[in-house]
Amino acid sequence: MEKVYDLHIHYTFDIPLKDTIEIFREEFKVTNTEKYCFLSIPYKLHGESVSLEDMQNIKALCLKKAFSPNAYAFAGLEYDCEEHCLADSFLRQAKEYFSVGYDGIKMLEGYPSLLKARKISLDSKIYHKFYDFMEQNGYPIIMHMANPKENWDITTASKEAIEQGRVYDSSYPTKEEITRQVFSVMQKFPKLKLILAHFGFFSYDIEEAERFLSFSNTAFDITPGGEQFINMSKEWSKWLPFWEKHQDRIFYGTDFYAFQKDEKWEISFNRRPKFLRQLLETDQTHVYLGEEFKGVLLDEKLRDKIYRQNFLKLLGEPKRVDVDYVLQTAKRLSLKSEHKSRYAKDDIAYILETLK
Repeated sequence: MEKVYDLHIHYTFDIPLKDTIEIFREEFKVTNTEKYCFLSIPYKLHGESVSLEDMQNIKALCLKKAFSPNAYAFAGLEYDCEEHCLADSFLRQAKEYFSVGYDGIKMLEGYPSLLKARKISLDSKIYHKFYDFMEQNGYPIIMHMANPKENWDITTASKEAIEQGRVYDSSYPTKEEITRQVFSVMQKFPKLKLILAHFGFFSYDIEEAERFLSFSNTAFDITPGGEQFINMSKEWSKWLPFWEKHQDRIFYGTDFYAFQKDEKWEISFNRRPKFLRQLLETDQTHVYLGEEFKGVLLDEKLRDKIYRQNFLKLLGEPKRVDVDYVLQTAKRLSLKSEHKSRYAKDDIAYILETLK
């Protein structure tokens, strides 16, 4: 099995940090994942409201430290004040994050439910100071933009999307509107190093995908979903020239998680990595989420760029983790009387004991 460098790895709210590390070790071994980029999402969505999850950012640095020198960490923006002061807060956070060891920023802000709940568009002036700082310093952003277009119609949405509440009525911004916001950001910050996760959900629109890559520092990761790449595989004669042309700007990513060690463990963590391997490394017929697809058997040199070379070119050597910052943050969080994370107290104790 070819080794891979995964640009898109998350960690759940519901497993202690100590256990998360051990589970990841096993999962990385099974999938032959040799380098890892941990992406923080420091908030939870509850219906129409969003709450801060104060442990998530610091856990990314702890995971990076645990898997050093092969690990990287992206922080998430914390909405820690009223709307009128967020612009300055985001700029302050970005400066702080890059001074203490984070390698980039993860933005889930383009997710339809978050856009609806927060009512802050991606091209809002609230983000301009942050975008400008990221552009000027060449720091990368991985952004989730919209979702599959089928999700805006109950008659076309997948069974999985319906079961998980990812179907959007007229109270949500449309996929077209979210896409417009991203292009508006790029027009104002044309050198921003922006990577759209899940191929930007552009599998139906090669012209829009091409337009996005017309900016000098934009890229896609291939984290599935699945539907977008099954769509592509059905029209591979059209998409192959795109992948060949832009092979330096496509990154391997899986939405990997450390899953609970139960009877479904290997199916859960290996579902997406297995799908991508079958898609890119074979020309055989397989099944993913109940749908048949045929592998496209990418050229080995092209796979090498997507699996490994582009990752190294983007991130280089990991930034050094400021251990004092991690310890100080853990001590500060230990003084809080209440946490959203189920295992916050256990995780803080583990951090303080391990890194002291």
